[in-house]
Amino acid sequence: MKWLEDNEKQRYKVLRLYEPSEGNLPALTFNPLKISDKPDWNPAPEDWSCCSEPLRVYFKDYKRLLKSYFALMFPTKDAFDGTPEPVFDELYWNWLGAEDWNKALSAIRRDMPKFSLEEREFYEAFLKWFDEALSLSNIIIAESNL
Repeated sequence: MKWLEDNEKQRYKVLRLYEPSEGNLPALTFNPLKISDKPDWNPAPEDWSCCSEPLRVYFKDYKRLLKSYFALMFPTKDAFDGTPEPVFDELYWNWLGAEDWNKALSAIRRDMPKFSLEEREFYEAFLKWFDEALSLSNIIIAESNL
């Protein structure tokens, strides 16, 4: 995983286990934020859509496999502007920092022995993507297409 080069297009990594369909289904997309050191910088959409391989997880899989882990991150604060965030917003953007994500990722790692083989494969791919994304940025944005 890397930042996009000129004229390069994003290629989504899609994780699916319980959502058998493809197409324009409700999903969460995860993108690392490309941080700038410019004074008074305010992120624009191109700053969170410049990762070569964003992650997409369909809502059926999110609800069955990830929702309870995401709940462990809350309440928290928006990783960019510090706004209080009481719950994971399934309808909008969630700007979450590495410390928040690591709460969920650690719990998934802890529970790995309890999962079926197929679930372990899903979680392992999810963890691998997040480990790589967190090496690029300390803020990962989860965004819904609902």
